Amino acid sequence: MSAEAAELIRAHAQHPVGRDEAVPAGVLGRAELLTPTCGDRIEVRVSGDAAAPAISWSGRGCEVSQGSASLLADELDGLDPASIRQRVVAFLDAMAAHDAVAGRAADPDGSAGHALGDEAALLLVAANPVRSVCATLAWRALRDALDESGLA
Repeated sequence: MSAEAAELIRAHAQHPVGRDEAVPAGVLGRAELLTPTCGDRIEVRVSGDAAAPAISWSGRGCEVSQGSASLLADELDGLDPASIRQRVVAFLDAMAAHDAVAGRAADPDGSAGHALGDEAALLLVAANPVRSVCATLAWRALRDALDESGLA
């Protein structure tokens, strides 16, 4: 992992955006996921205005899962539901496109990550299957929370 990407993830883990242990009023959807191999737990909530919902999360886990959840909230909070869904799908697809065994992109032109913001830093952990699960935990939970909310 590049030093810049590692620092971004570390900064988000140490100073998380959107982390709130209290469940906000007006929850439209929520989902909690666990990683049985390492014990990470993340709950993601979509609440407030259906046109531009707030995203909050709570949980515990490694630096990668916590940094990823913070990046998710920082990048997606307040976007419209269709844009949130699009970014979640783009991120999960980009992570899946990386060859976890060889640690290299399965898409040589790099197009799998072209629609991403700062969350693209997390693509560098895809070479490690355990870390990849940690990096996608909050994103998969947000996808499930959106499904529950019926927003997008």
